Amino acid sequence: MNKNRMYKWSAASLCLLLAGACTSTGSESGGGSGQGDAGSAKAQKVTILMDRATNFPDDNPVIQEIRKRSGVDVQVESVVTADYENRLNTLIVSRKAPDIFKVPKAKLKELVDNKVIMPLDDLLKSHGQHMLDNKGKFLKGPAYIDGKTYGLPDGWFSGNALAIRKDWLDKLGLQVPTTLEEYEKVLRAFVNNDPDGNGLKDTIGLGVAIEVSQTWEHIFAAYGVPLNRQVTVDGKVIPWMLAPGYLDAVKFLNSLYKQGLIDPEFATVPTLQSFEKLWNGKVGAYNFNADGTTQNWLSRYVENPKPQFVYAVIKGPNGVGGHLKPVLEDSSSFTVISSSAQNPEAAMKALDYLVSEDGSKLTWAGLEGMHHKWTADKKFEWIPPYDDAVKLRDAGGYMYSVIMYRIGGLRDQLFNDITRKARQMVLDHAIKDTYIFDLPAIQKERGTILSDMEKEFRTLAITSNGNIDALYNDFKTKYLAEGGSKWIEQATAIYKAEQEALRK
Repeated sequence: MNKNRMYKWSAASLCLLLAGACTSTGSESGGGSGQGDAGSAKAQKVTILMDRATNFPDDNPVIQEIRKRSGVDVQVESVVTADYENRLNTLIVSRKAPDIFKVPKAKLKELVDNKVIMPLDDLLKSHGQHMLDNKGKFLKGPAYIDGKTYGLPDGWFSGNALAIRKDWLDKLGLQVPTTLEEYEKVLRAFVNNDPDGNGLKDTIGLGVAIEVSQTWEHIFAAYGVPLNRQVTVDGKVIPWMLAPGYLDAVKFLNSLYKQGLIDPEFATVPTLQSFEKLWNGKVGAYNFNADGTTQNWLSRYVENPKPQFVYAVIKGPNGVGGHLKPVLEDSSSFTVISSSAQNPEAAMKALDYLVSEDGSKLTWAGLEGMHHKWTADKKFEWIPPYDDAVKLRDAGGYMYSVIMYRIGGLRDQLFNDITRKARQMVLDHAIKDTYIFDLPAIQKERGTILSDMEKEFRTLAITSNGNIDALYNDFKTKYLAEGGSKWIEQATAIYKAEQEALRK
């Protein structure tokens, strides 16, 4: 399951959302006027809107068990991810807002200002002990507004890390690289020395795609640049593409491209096709979520035997290297409770169960004894036919885990050793950045224009045979004129305000 989904909210849809959402029957302080509590003979009803990637039956053993164990009459409506935003808008405008739903962080402030969602602090104290135990120290992020908590972060840590084909290294007599020079040598061998043994020169050294931002992370990190984040220079917060080291990283990538060591189709290859090149045994190095590369993708690799991977940290000229530090306070989306919720206490009670250890096991792996079991030596096993992911989803397994993720829950506990080591490697080798939770106003106004400018420059510079310094100077001038200067000014102000708030 993808825990990092982003919902694209247009300005028009937000206006519709807010126009019909300001009448509230719930308490502004997080209380409510429910008919008794969720532990009464008749459980209180709580509605939840969630997104789904695939279809599954609405009535299934897992949702039935959630209601039984939580003591809340949980009614879940699931819609495909692409339709989630429109469905949520429709429900809110028609004054039928779900009690629990998720929103992107960019829209939290507007929803708070228009009283669409309620503060959760009192509810957390009275009905959210599991939530506080699991996520309490990560609540002061984007959803902590004016001293109150309005949303609950997923707290998901993807563990983006550089995976290298260990079996290819072994076949070619190469060591795991630790420097850019060693890395370049490995990529050259992966392209030129037939690591897959088919007698053809058809392998790719480094798999990258302009549309898959994670694939570039380790290269920029080797130059001290935090991909898609910020650094502080002379007291100002500046974006990563203006950070010292960015241009040097681009020049290194230009060199790799000219040698044919990165995917020649990086500028146009769609995300799935980039993944498929790895799955089909044609890519020697790929930077992506560790649980994908060596966990969830195991069944997708076509080679027999399956490929073997090792994770590596590549350090640059100044001895710097690694990956972005995880920020569990931040999320692509936040779970909120509607201000119109009739039973907000029951809503928090339902969420609190879902984040509990028992709720985490149930929503991820289904019912013990029916869908999975623990062996005498405490090893987890699926019970056939639920070792088939489709069968498990049809029974409700996996599906409800998108509502509330438990940090360190069963999903994390089931990681294999190599995935677990990769995630720890990321924690141990996090590079420095200047993190801000809020988005500068100019970024909200301009959407992806500024980031698209960087992608356009990066693509042009990597494939260029001309003067990259001149290209970069031209890019910086245009970037600053198109809103970059305002971005720096606003980001600096945001950082100072957020740091001051966190000190209180």
